[in-house]
Amino acid sequence: MKQRTLMCLVTGIVALLFQTSLTASGSITAGGSISPRDAYTQGKAVTFQKLVCGSCPISKGELNRERAISLKDSLEARDESVKPGTPDDEHIKVLDRNEQEMVHYYLKRRYKL
Repeated sequence: MKQRTLMCLVTGIVALLFQTSLTASGSITAGGSISPRDAYTQGKAVTFQKLVCGSCPISKGELNRERAISLKDSLEARDESVKPGTPDDEHIKVLDRNEQEMVHYYLKRRYKL
C-alpha cells in the first residue's frame, strides 16, 4: 500500500513538473510566462537599443507608422521563403528570435497595426 501511494505521489510530481515546463514557452499572453505589459516594455527597450538609435540600422527620426508597418511585415515574414522586399528584411537580423517577438508585439501595440 505504501509503495502504491509513493508511486502516485512521484507520478503527480513528475506530471506537475512537465506541465510547468510546457507553459514556460515564452509566449506573450495573459497566461504565458511573460505578461503583455512586460512584453511591451521589453519590446520598446529592444527596439530603441538595437534597431532605432544613433548607431543602429534605423536612425531615431525614421521610426513612424509606415516604418513600423515595414518592420512588422519583415518580422512576420522572417521564416517565409518570400520576403516583403523592404530594407527592414536585413535590419531585423540584429535581433534574436525572442527579441523579434517582443519588438513585433511592441510595434503592433504602439502603432495599432
